[in-house]
Amino acid sequence: MDEKVREKVALFRYGLLAPVLNGQVSNQQEYFAQICSKVHEVPFYGPKEFTPKTLAGWLLSYRRFGFDGLKPKIRSDRGKHRVLSREQEEYLIALRKELRDLPASVFYERLVDRGEILPKDVSYATVYRLLKKYGLVGNESPKSPERKRFSYDTVNVFWQGDMSVGPYIVQNGKKLKTFLFLLC
Repeated sequence: MDEKVREKVALFRYGLLAPVLNGQVSNQQEYFAQICSKVHEVPFYGPKEFTPKTLAGWLLSYRRFGFDGLKPKIRSDRGKHRVLSREQEEYLIALRKELRDLPASVFYERLVDRGEILPKDVSYATVYRLLKKYGLVGNESPKSPERKRFSYDTVNVFWQGDMSVGPYIVQNGKKLKTFLFLLC
């Protein structure tokens, strides 16, 4: 979120609080309840509903910090991994440089299988973001051609199928379930 968007959000919030700040509202709680009964189109966030407690928090922030208090906060840990330590990052980067011929998902699964990371502690998305940050996502190994996980050199070596419930059709006044079968 850039500074212009943050200012638009702050202006929106100020617009909701302005009647209270200007003394146009006799009962602040009733006004907040009235505002919160509607869905508002908020810049960047889209349609949102608020609680009176949220509006009271914005009012307090405005009174303490002025207009800047209404701007959405920027994360203090932006661009940093909260789960991985610096040593773990360096280890994963070094290991990835050795295993460049593996897709990122297989690399992650190998780390989990070896017990080097636990899926509940470090998600695939975290590892992927780390690899992407250092340009280690794609396959740059000249040793072997790029190959997808379920691809083979020759035809008819591997077949895969799936079945799904399709749309209902009406025949003689009865609703019948259809099925979709796919083999590839």
